[in-house]
Amino acid sequence: MELKEIILSDMTNRPKKGETGFNHQTRIFQLLMSRYLKGIETNEDRCLHIYCIDKVKEIEIDDYTIENGRTVKIPYNPIEFLKLNTVEDKYEEYVRIFDNYIAPVFRELDWSYSPVIQALEKIKDHHYQAEFLLKNTPKKSPDKRYTAIVLGIHSVSSFQLIARIFDKDGLMIKEKVLAKEVPNEIVYGRFLGVAAWKDHQTFEVRSKSSQWAGIISVD
Repeated sequence: MELKEIILSDMTNRPKKGETGFNHQTRIFQLLMSRYLKGIETNEDRCLHIYCIDKVKEIEIDDYTIENGRTVKIPYNPIEFLKLNTVEDKYEEYVRIFDNYIAPVFRELDWSYSPVIQALEKIKDHHYQAEFLLKNTPKKSPDKRYTAIVLGIHSVSSFQLIARIFDKDGLMIKEKVLAKEVPNEIVYGRFLGVAAWKDHQTFEVRSKSSQWAGIISVD
């Protein structure tokens, strides 16, 4: 079996209302890393669940797996990550967590750690965020005068769904943030709906799972 995912979870701090906690902030690092995590052969582990617990004195590795996932407890308080201000510093701290606490787990389990190093390095190639076009965009208006695109941007601090309208010469004439949410695809997935022009001037993204709709108009 091949390891596909390493998930870090804050089991020490509870985010206050309106705060973006450790689990959400590190989600983009995890997603980008998972794209490149290849070549780690295990007996029956497809996923590592890393619990960050400040009261743990040493690394604790479960000697069993549940549904191909193994739990590891590490003596780390994610507040050290949360108090950092820049995405570059947060990335360096994320790498430090792996070097100090995850690498010893790999040595103990006799797994190759070099693919992890390579996957972590790839995060920088994406400038620490993921950008994607909403399905079925770009889309031309009925009269072919305008083109609308909808861009999703998942960063450490947030997710934004941004609509842009271009004229027939390719000049952007309108931009609007349709939605802003915590950076977790499970949460913001409800905004990734159906994109369509309502008329020659109005473009809409309508959720498939809720009443939400985001609208941008040429005027």
